Amino acid sequence: MDREKFEPVPLGITQSGQWVSLEGLTKELAIVDGKLPVIPDGAPAVTVNRDGVFAGGKNLDVDVMFPVLHGPYGEDGTVQGLLEMFDIPYVGAGVLASAIGMDKATCKRLFVEAGIPTVDFDVFFWSEWQSYKSEITSRLTDEFTLPIFVKPSRAGSSNGISKVKSWSELDAAVSLAKDFDEKIVIEAFAPGREIECGILGDKASRVGEVRILGDHEFYDFEAKYLDNSTELIVPAKIPVEVEREIQQLALDAFSLIDGRGIARVDFFVQENGEIILNELNTMPGFTATSMYPRLWDATGVGYKEVITRLIELHS
Repeated sequence: MDREKFEPVPLGITQSGQWVSLEGLTKELAIVDGKLPVIPDGAPAVTVNRDGVFAGGKNLDVDVMFPVLHGPYGEDGTVQGLLEMFDIPYVGAGVLASAIGMDKATCKRLFVEAGIPTVDFDVFFWSEWQSYKSEITSRLTDEFTLPIFVKPSRAGSSNGISKVKSWSELDAAVSLAKDFDEKIVIEAFAPGREIECGILGDKASRVGEVRILGDHEFYDFEAKYLDNSTELIVPAKIPVEVEREIQQLALDAFSLIDGRGIARVDFFVQENGEIILNELNTMPGFTATSMYPRLWDATGVGYKEVITRLIELHS
């Protein structure tokens, strides 16, 4: 971020849920050799209340929070609600938009109602699967042709997702998804190019393409974060009129969920030219090499300026 305008106050959350100050520790928190970082023991505990954000008995004088968090308790409206209760300004979507954006089933139902094209899908709960497995399986075999995707409705970073290529794999895929969320989504396979578009305020970026390399069946957690098996092509090599249609659909979807500030909207572009909205992320990956800042760089807005605009939108 622009250090002439802002002073960063780095905070982290441990796996046990403790908020801590990361002042002087951020260089230790990098992915090394495919291994995720762990917050060091002994980091000062952080408390938050209506008087401010405190660590070691000191008020950190936080003016605005930038919750660069993924998944449940991060981008699902819970942290956003906490910050609203304490009257702390924050970057990104509010409580409602965050909750909707996190819930694939609810998002897709809204898209369908608004006439935004999305993949065919089905939704059920783990409790229903336990009681009516044969009936649900029969329904799915009637509705879908293989392969299909089985996903937890409310999870981040592609956790708990399976590509099912044989109906014999369905039970294990549902069980895996259940470990991340009781609500389970079945999606039809949509062959085509994976195209993504960024939102900043009320503007849409140029679009980029994600290409999966190696042995990954889809854009899973390892492909996204650990083993450099994806290629990001920015801007995507697609016709101008297709890019414009994607940009408008991205803005429409963002407005539909009452989005604010930032989002990355993901699409499939099929061989026949059909554009299908896959999902909307209210807090996309935000490292300097992530797709979202690269999309804006291709649009003429550098990484530092993106951060400045987001903070100024919400402070």
